[in-house]
Amino acid sequence: MGLPLFKNRSLDELIQLSREGLDAQTFEEIVERLPFSLQEWAQFLGVSERTLIRVRKENKSLGTSASDKVIRITQLYQKGTDVFRDEQKFCQWLNARIMAVGGVAPKSLLDTSFGLELVNDTLGQIEFGVFA
Repeated sequence: MGLPLFKNRSLDELIQLSREGLDAQTFEEIVERLPFSLQEWAQFLGVSERTLIRVRKENKSLGTSASDKVIRITQLYQKGTDVFRDEQKFCQWLNARIMAVGGVAPKSLLDTSFGLELVNDTLGQIEFGVFA
């Protein structure tokens, strides 16, 4: 997948990364690699698109909660591509209405920690054949 940024990191390391804030370069790499628009990232993070543009332009770091969310979304994306073994199929699944997550597109749930948890749990069920 090309984004091993947060794989094999301990919880302590992830906490520290979140607290320090992801730097603009790391965020830029993630934005370029994952199939979400800047507008979608703004929605996921609960900030304006203008704020994200400023972070990138001024080479600032994201705040703690935004960094935490970016890390969690990136991990979820990595897990999804591992489970589906195909990035395109996972992207299609993210955008499809899925009954297991309430009949909505899983991507629409990435703006809350509960939504992330639901999508992550559903991927776990797919991985173990519950929704195969």
